Amino acid sequence: MIEVWRPKGRQTSGSLRFLPERTREDPPRRAGKPWSDADPEGYTRSVEQIEGLARFPAGRGVVVHRPRELTESEPAAYERDGDRFSMQTFVRDPVIVVGDHVIEAVLRLPARFKERFGLRPVFAEAVSRGARYSVVPPPSPVPVPELASATGPFLEGGDVMVLGRDVLVGHGRGGAASDAEGARWLARRLGDEYRVHEVPISDQVIHLDDGLTAVREGLAVVCREQFPDGVPAQVADWELIDVGLRDAVNLLSGNSLVLGPGEVLVDERLTGLAEALTARNVTVHTLPFEAVTAFAGGFRCAHHPLVRELGA
Repeated sequence: MIEVWRPKGRQTSGSLRFLPERTREDPPRRAGKPWSDADPEGYTRSVEQIEGLARFPAGRGVVVHRPRELTESEPAAYERDGDRFSMQTFVRDPVIVVGDHVIEAVLRLPARFKERFGLRPVFAEAVSRGARYSVVPPPSPVPVPELASATGPFLEGGDVMVLGRDVLVGHGRGGAASDAEGARWLARRLGDEYRVHEVPISDQVIHLDDGLTAVREGLAVVCREQFPDGVPAQVADWELIDVGLRDAVNLLSGNSLVLGPGEVLVDERLTGLAEALTARNVTVHTLPFEAVTAFAGGFRCAHHPLVRELGA
């Protein structure tokens, strides 16, 4: 799960502007405390909602893997300036799976580097099944206020979306997650088998998938305000269900779990989105997730497929 420590008096950095409004306003109240102590009710709800998410696909016959707990020493890895942050919730970001290729990603936020440790047993199991395995070169960590100027490559799973042989890689103008060099690294690693497309995204969001869900071929949920250069060409001529930037940031309305073409899991608060999807013959399931989205991640962020068909 998530534990957070912050030095007393530290305000949320401008580099973290992608956080939901309620979370940006909260750090002073939580300063210097683990989240389970600072907000035990919210922490308990988050645990329950993550467990509910894990049970949902398991109940449908899907094999669900969980990251192992970090060791006593691992949470202190890459600690800077007294800040300590540990998260094992948003497993979308430390791993990328394209076809039979499993890639250990590299996260720009130094405190999140350590998430790879808890997933390495999962990587090893994938390799034992015959998957190819690569690791993005880890960069030198920098203080949070200097994230935008850090030297990559940075490549995070939330910025990568596979659409057949086309792979979209978002990189934000605010410099909070993936960068253009990360997209180019991926293109070199995948070779001619895939076409990698760089997609600039607003500095108001952290990842491409904050405001883009490919529900099925020809239908997507999109936050147009997230894309300063326009909606990616690969989906621009699809039927698009629009969500606003504020809902994309605060409710993760553009971030859903696609169970299969035309079947999705969405946050139970998003009744309007559920109705719009249902009207287009999409099977919609809902679960509570409001305690988890406080940390800028939705249902897509909290899972990652480990087995994909080639081209998927």
